[in-house]
Amino acid sequence: MSNKLAKQQTKTLATAPTLDLEADSKLGQEQMSQKDFAIPNLTILQDLSPQTKKQRPEFIKGAEVGQICDPVAGEIFDGEKGIVIIPVHYRRAHIEWKPNRGGFVKDHGLDETMLNRCIRSDDGKNVLPGGNIINTTAEYFVLLIKADGTTSPYVLRMSGSQLKKSRRWNTMINQLRVPSKDGGTFNPAMFYRTYLLASVPESNDKGSWMGWKISADKNVLELEGGANIYVAAREFHKQIKDGLVVAQAPTDHDGGTTTPEDDSAAM
Repeated sequence: MSNKLAKQQTKTLATAPTLDLEADSKLGQEQMSQKDFAIPNLTILQDLSPQTKKQRPEFIKGAEVGQICDPVAGEIFDGEKGIVIIPVHYRRAHIEWKPNRGGFVKDHGLDETMLNRCIRSDDGKNVLPGGNIINTTAEYFVLLIKADGTTSPYVLRMSGSQLKKSRRWNTMINQLRVPSKDGGTFNPAMFYRTYLLASVPESNDKGSWMGWKISADKNVLELEGGANIYVAAREFHKQIKDGLVVAQAPTDHDGGTTTPEDDSAAM
């Protein structure tokens, strides 16, 4: 190395500013609140999911039908092995879609009056006069427990054939009883227990798809750091109730919207 070059490098090093990246944490985000973030969706990849198609921009390397997917982060989970989640909040929604997988239109929430305007199609869909479709949808805010013990918030939606799974899941949650202080029993918070969710193949005379398999798992307090996880779930629930949490809009390839079975049964 020449003396001239060595002197230039020494001068550069001597004049470089001292940086404290930790002190700059979250600078530029001062005006952001919980409402400025959207909780991502969890979905089961289906035959038509663009994450499995190399020619689509949504393609995720290694993605396969039946895997559980976070389409935004591009993260996939083994559908056969399943994932452990904590349900934190439930909502029944009526979601409007364009026909022929044309995309999301509007979430009408609890408003069931939209169904009064619908005509039942031959394949069991609730079709509005303009051709759009209303899907009754079970929506769960959940915490996913990852392999390292950390948790991540997600939204999981079920419609079509998966509404039966939702009803059974809700019954499991509602019928759970634990001992009370007075010697009796009580129904604990929704986030008292974890559940194992895996994907399984299903079919009927309208087609085939991958659906959810839901099994009760451990109580949250049995997990390592369970008390802290329970408190985090309770705080997440409060944020949802206070309207501080926004769910990412559903997409036309979310797991619940690709199952072709009648969803007319009351929830």
